Amino acid sequence: MFTFEVGKQYEPNDRGFDPIRIERRTDKTVWVDKDGCKWRMRIKRDKDGNEYVCDSSVPPKWRDAFIYQAKYMAE
Repeated sequence: MFTFEVGKQYEPNDRGFDPIRIERRTDKTVWVDKDGCKWRMRIKRDKDGNEYVCDSSVPPKWRDAFIYQAKYMAE
């Protein structure tokens, strides 16, 4: 099971966009930083228990590209 860790960076589904960095978290929410822009996102879990978040500030047709999964940690 993959979970978000504070201080680590995670890639979106579309690797053409910049990763986010987790600043802090609770069981249900992560606070992220992306190029100095900071906001929070609600943690969701897939059927295997892996965590992911979706950037709801982008238009709905783009949201699949902006899903960040805990298993896609940036290097």
